[in-house]
Amino acid sequence: MSIRAIFFDVDGTLLGAGHRIPDSALSALYKARQNGVRLFVATGRVTAMALFLKDLFDFDGYLTLTGQYGFDRNGRVLHRLPHDPEDIRLLMRLQAQEPFPCLVAEAEDCFMASDSPLVRKHFRDHGLPDPPLYDIRRIETHDVYQLITYDPENTNPKLAPLKHIRITNAADYCHDVIPENGGKHVGIRKLATYYGLQPSEILVFGDGKNDVDMLRYAGIGVAMGNACPEAKAAAQYITTHVDADGVRHALEHFHVI
Repeated sequence: MSIRAIFFDVDGTLLGAGHRIPDSALSALYKARQNGVRLFVATGRVTAMALFLKDLFDFDGYLTLTGQYGFDRNGRVLHRLPHDPEDIRLLMRLQAQEPFPCLVAEAEDCFMASDSPLVRKHFRDHGLPDPPLYDIRRIETHDVYQLITYDPENTNPKLAPLKHIRITNAADYCHDVIPENGGKHVGIRKLATYYGLQPSEILVFGDGKNDVDMLRYAGIGVAMGNACPEAKAAAQYITTHVDADGVRHALEHFHVI
C-alpha cells in the first residue's frame, strides 16, 4: 500500500541549523505534494510557536501540543484532547503553596502558572511576548491541552499529585505534560480517520522521546540520524541527520519521491 500522508516532527526533524527547513527537505516536500501525498506537522510546540511554519510551506494540517490539538490549513479544528480540569485546579493550588516554573497551554493562548524567568526566556527566544499569568477561572470556559515544565528535574516531582497525566519530552530543559491517554499518535489516529487513511498509508518522521509512540503507530516510522536512542529503537528506518538531507534520503528510500 502506498504512502498517502506524512507527519513531521518540527525541531530536529523539519528544522535544522538556524531553525530553518533545509533546502533539500523543502524540495522534497514539494515533490511529495506533487505526488499527491498529504503533509502534516506533529509537534510538541504550543500553537503560537508553530504557526510560523505556515510561512515556510503550505501544510495540510497541524498537530500541536504533542498531538492534543489538531487543525487543518484553514484553521478548522479536527482534534481536541484536553487535560482533566481537576488536574489544572490542583496544579494551581500547588502553585499557590510553592510556585514553580510551568506553562499552561490552551488551544491558542499560553499562560505562566506563576511568574518565571525561564518561561519568559522561552517565549522571547521564539520572538513572542511574555505570556500573562494564568487565572484558574478560565478553566470554566477554556480547555488546557498541555503543561510545560522547566527545570524538570526539580519541578516534575511536584506534579505527583496530578492523577491523569503523563510526562514526555523532546528537549532536556523543558518537558511536556499531557493527558495520560494522549500523545502524537492519538492525534494522528484522529486525523487519519477524518481523511480516510489507514496506519499503513502513513509515514512519520521524528527524533525525540515524544515521537516514540507515533513512530510505532505509523506504517513507516523514520528516525532522524540525530534522534535520541529511544526514537531510533522505535523506528523502522534511521535516516541521516536533519542537516545531511535526512528527510530527502528517507522519502527517496521509500519511493515517496
